[in-house]
Amino acid sequence: MKESLTKGFIYYIITSLFLGCLFMCYIQGDSVVGKIDFVGWVFFIFSCISHAALLELALFLVLFLPLVLLRCRRVATTMFVSSVALLYAIVFLNMQVYKIYRFHINGFVLNMLTGPNPGDIFQFDESLVLREGITLLIIALVAVGAWWAAHWLSQRWRRNYNHWAAGLLVFSLLVANGLHIYGAFVVKPSILLTARLVPYYFPISMSSDLEAMGFERNILDIDENDGGNGELQYPLHPIEAQPDSAKTNIIMILIDSWTRRALTEECMPNLWKMAQEEQFFANHMSCSNGTRYSVFGLFTGLQPYYWPAFQGSHQSPLLIDQLLSEGYDFRAYPSATLQSPPFARVLFHHVPNLRTETSGKTPYDRDHRIAADLIGDMPKMAKSKKPFFAFAFFDMPHSLAWPEDKPQHFKPAWPYANYATLDNDTPVEPFWNLYRNLCHATDSLIGNIINGLKQNGIYDNTLIIITGDHGQEFNENHNNYWGHSSNFCVYQVGVPFIAHIPGKEAKTYSHRTTHYDVVPTLMHNYLGVQNPIEDYSAGRLLTDTTPRLWHFVGNELRYAFLLEKDTILTKEGAGWIEVTDANMKPVDNYQIKPKEFDKVIKNLNRFFR
Repeated sequence: MKESLTKGFIYYIITSLFLGCLFMCYIQGDSVVGKIDFVGWVFFIFSCISHAALLELALFLVLFLPLVLLRCRRVATTMFVSSVALLYAIVFLNMQVYKIYRFHINGFVLNMLTGPNPGDIFQFDESLVLREGITLLIIALVAVGAWWAAHWLSQRWRRNYNHWAAGLLVFSLLVANGLHIYGAFVVKPSILLTARLVPYYFPISMSSDLEAMGFERNILDIDENDGGNGELQYPLHPIEAQPDSAKTNIIMILIDSWTRRALTEECMPNLWKMAQEEQFFANHMSCSNGTRYSVFGLFTGLQPYYWPAFQGSHQSPLLIDQLLSEGYDFRAYPSATLQSPPFARVLFHHVPNLRTETSGKTPYDRDHRIAADLIGDMPKMAKSKKPFFAFAFFDMPHSLAWPEDKPQHFKPAWPYANYATLDNDTPVEPFWNLYRNLCHATDSLIGNIINGLKQNGIYDNTLIIITGDHGQEFNENHNNYWGHSSNFCVYQVGVPFIAHIPGKEAKTYSHRTTHYDVVPTLMHNYLGVQNPIEDYSAGRLLTDTTPRLWHFVGNELRYAFLLEKDTILTKEGAGWIEVTDANMKPVDNYQIKPKEFDKVIKNLNRFFR
């Protein structure tokens, strides 16, 4: 038994190193190669080795060790070697998928391979089949040959070698994760951009914990040798603009967790009236079910799939840069801090004197403060010769807590949301009334802002956009979903969208619009950008009635596509996909059309080099 365990451990070491080398091959031909500094290379090499060691360790502990202890040595050897060979084959095939689509094998690829006409995308000609078959055979022979190498080495293996080998793998794990903690904390591109290359690799980040412990977060300045914007080609062509000399002021008001159902005359009378008298987009979709990624899509016009690339490359949104270059006075009025999520660093790092937080003990206090501050700044903004862009972000509906000393408009209502008590049979009314009270208070504050604009004589020359970052679900589908960030149904990604457009009469639009449409509308209609929209955004003009099929929502790890009739194709973090209808009911035997999917993914990836 001891001899078998020694041989199995040596085999584990050999095959882990070879698997690590396979992972290292993923960087070949990638856009970040050549822009990685020494620290980046050290991180990448040790991350490949440590990730390979962990994957192989799972096989060793599950398929080999128990069987050897049960004295089933031949079965243990067969299972271990076969599983390693299979793992090698999957990693190699995944490399081919990654080079095509820039993501690792997941349910979308498996659905196409098992569905009709996979040859529409994957061309299995004889030469390719032969070449891939030979490569896979070589990989399988390596896995088998490693066992014979382990047998040979076991005759010459000393006990202290076990400690050295295990120490090397543990050292690799510590170095990789330690460097990633450092890289995430200072936002070092050569570390963050290479981490995504290793399939299903999730190294440790401790940025919030380090800040809580008192460490000062000094973000590294970007330089050409440390990644630049290496993997991004954004925009596709240089921006050309011919702005109008008479610039329009812009106010963007964002309400956290604003569901369409709350926009009623009873709950939000000011905004309901505005929706009747201005431009109302009744079928508007966010680009995520969480704040971080929905705000990203709103300000970049790109899918949140690009968040890691923006963060790692220190890339600024073109909308922000264009506003600043045209002399706009950028003013932020955040209720919750802009430091977490790190909007100040990822989206607004070019904005001078950015306000990142607001004083106040509760969201109720802070929301009242930002409304008062915005209204208080209006006389100065009205007298200024510079146009302004104001961003106000209200947080009350997201807080789901009502101050004890304030009267409630809707009753009966909970004082706060206790998610631990929610289930499929929980009565909705008191929870819904709590939420409506918060929306009603927010509506009153926004009504004051609108009146302030009118009283200061700047309403008629100000484009006003009012929308939500994402929705809020109250078990409408009766499958025990509450809040947000749990699925991508319309209750979590559908939000109201109201726009006061100077010179435009009241109109309600019923076609699907999205957060991606805001950037091209502002850039094209108000900032004089002449480029085709496809050069810098995934959206269209808000008034463009072209169907928005395959609408991307989510983030780079867990995302979904909304198709016709709001069919939802969700790719979970583990890689598998779930297909549901608009009411979150499973759709069985759904087959993705390979040609359509190939076009969609290539379009999604077009801003990568």
